[in-house]
Amino acid sequence: MEKNSKWSTISSTLDQQPQTPCHWILKSTRGWERHSQSCQNSPRVLENKHVTTQTKMSVYKVCVIGTLLYGSKSWTTYSLQERKLQVFHLRCLCRILGILWQDRVCNNKVLACADLPSMYTLLHQRRLRWLGHVHRMDDGHIPKDLLYGELATGKRSRGRPRLCYKFVCKRDLRVCNINTKSWETFAIDRTIWRQQVATSQQQTK
Repeated sequence: MEKNSKWSTISSTLDQQPQTPCHWILKSTRGWERHSQSCQNSPRVLENKHVTTQTKMSVYKVCVIGTLLYGSKSWTTYSLQERKLQVFHLRCLCRILGILWQDRVCNNKVLACADLPSMYTLLHQRRLRWLGHVHRMDDGHIPKDLLYGELATGKRSRGRPRLCYKFVCKRDLRVCNINTKSWETFAIDRTIWRQQVATSQQQTK
């Protein structure tokens, strides 16, 4: 089989080094600016006083969040990367709600006014839903083989190992107060698993 170091996705070309969420932050902000500049005869969407806050929130969730978290269900994110996503998320919400840093409004109040979860919650929810979906797959599917497979031979280099997807999923399970040893019993049923994830997310907000 011929080795291919690059492959194309819907919106970009990826190589062997996975792109961090910072790439998607930059891409989302540029996309938002291009959309705003295309409306030459009207103010930008976030600052347009003729657009209701509810409409701005709907556009933000569909366009910005949808682009920013595209493929996030399979991301292996470090805490620093998640914090950068959270900062971008809160900055956008403050612009939509017209909140300035001089107002000294805490982050939890901003999220409550926007009626949106934090970026941490969105990442946990998407990863855990995908985890349950992979667990329900039939044996032989590539995602399930990658999740449960282990190397029979090989030796890793010295030092701290890189963060892998399994460790991130275990971290999400602990944050959501889901037992890391018995989660598979809930994930068998799609409806029960989604309810379990949603309930756990509400408790950890």
